[in-house]
Amino acid sequence: MRNIAYIAAAIMAVLGCLHLLYTWRDFGDRPRYFRPQDRALLDAMKLTRTNIAPNGRDYWSGILGFNLSHSLGVLMLALLVGVATFYRIIWLEPLLVVIALAYAAIAWRCWFVVPMTGALAAALFMTVGWLL
Repeated sequence: MRNIAYIAAAIMAVLGCLHLLYTWRDFGDRPRYFRPQDRALLDAMKLTRTNIAPNGRDYWSGILGFNLSHSLGVLMLALLVGVATFYRIIWLEPLLVVIALAYAAIAWRCWFVVPMTGALAAALFMTVGWLL
């Protein structure tokens, strides 16, 4: 039954890969996925800097960088779920479930239903796979 946890790894890997692809696509001349619906706002984002780094990159570059690093984090979670399942690293399992639930909570509060549902499903598959 531990193999059920691999489904969680697959869910997170698919979400991470899609996020990475969408972000990579938005580096082009015509961003589609993470841009604001108001095109004038995108131009403003490209012209402004953040307060934390007033001499740094523009705000739009920061958004893309965040999304790239976020994609890598989700892919790392998928990898860790697979490793914990394969090698039976029992002490790591509860932490990974908590991380998946944290992604679900953040998605509920800040993003949208697809990542929330995926993270909740992954947490469920991890829990079932590791407890049975």
